[in-house]
Amino acid sequence: MILHLVPEHVDGCAYHRILIPSHNLRGFELAQTQVLDGVSDEDLKKMALVVFNRDSSIAEPETQIKRLRRLKIPYVMDVDDLWETDKTHLLYKEYKLRGTQRIITLLKGAHTVTTTNERLARKVDKHNKNVVVIPNAIDSKQKQWTPNEYITDNPVFGWVGGIHHIHDVDLLRDAFMTIHKEKLVNLALGGFTNNEIYMMFDSWFNDGGKYPHYKRIASTDVNNYGNIYNSIDVALVPLMESKFNACKSNLKLLEAGFKGLPAICSRVAPYTDNFTDKEVLFVEGRGEWYGAINKLRNEPAMLFDYKSALSEKVKEYEIKKINPIREQLYTTIINGR
Repeated sequence: MILHLVPEHVDGCAYHRILIPSHNLRGFELAQTQVLDGVSDEDLKKMALVVFNRDSSIAEPETQIKRLRRLKIPYVMDVDDLWETDKTHLLYKEYKLRGTQRIITLLKGAHTVTTTNERLARKVDKHNKNVVVIPNAIDSKQKQWTPNEYITDNPVFGWVGGIHHIHDVDLLRDAFMTIHKEKLVNLALGGFTNNEIYMMFDSWFNDGGKYPHYKRIASTDVNNYGNIYNSIDVALVPLMESKFNACKSNLKLLEAGFKGLPAICSRVAPYTDNFTDKEVLFVEGRGEWYGAINKLRNEPAMLFDYKSALSEKVKEYEIKKINPIREQLYTTIINGR
């Protein structure tokens, strides 16, 4: 039996890396709990493997590593972000004080580490040689990922994301200044929550409350957040170039593609690793965003070409095509105990 650790409050990482993959595994008996520390030795002995993402479901890593070793139960740890953040990241101080060492401790103790791309795998390799790349994937059977069938004649250009993207969203501000003067482009902010950072994003998008062609879309839980894209016609995917960001996954392009949207995206890793100019309208730095937005607004044929190409490309990242990598890995580990 495989025990998956899923935290009480499921975030995007746990959803895409643990919850949805586990729901689509074939050929295994499965169990699930929120925190490993609360599982008794007697129950843990029934498990052939423990699987989790990062450290959110383990209170005392060193204690739990020793316990799993004593019980001869291997674990697979998944990491989908670099554990050393940029200094500009909101969690930089927290990671430096506590998070980084916890992650490294768990990496070193794992039988195998799974991650999203080769670049991050090379970082893992410094701490654990048993690393397997399993790209992020989407379960298209989930209703929230039903594609948008229609794009309006005057498309809505929107960004969907969390509070840790201040420097990424900032890349759009020069374009917004021109857009606000012309008052032609529809803008949307997706994932809005009433806090200081989202209020700042809101002000950037709507010119301090003065822009008439703007809407904000409220945040929701991980089982419904794909529906945010129902109010958007073109996905904006800005990403500042950095060592930390380069180790991220291409998830935002997967989301856009599965929702049937074209995407305008920063020409940086990880997006340039697996996507080309045929599927994505890439932009350099800050200066090209306005031109790219205007181009797709004024050229419907180009917009639909990008929409179709990206939708076709992301079919490679359907969970049923990616999960066999997990199934083979777990089978090998369990049979080798």
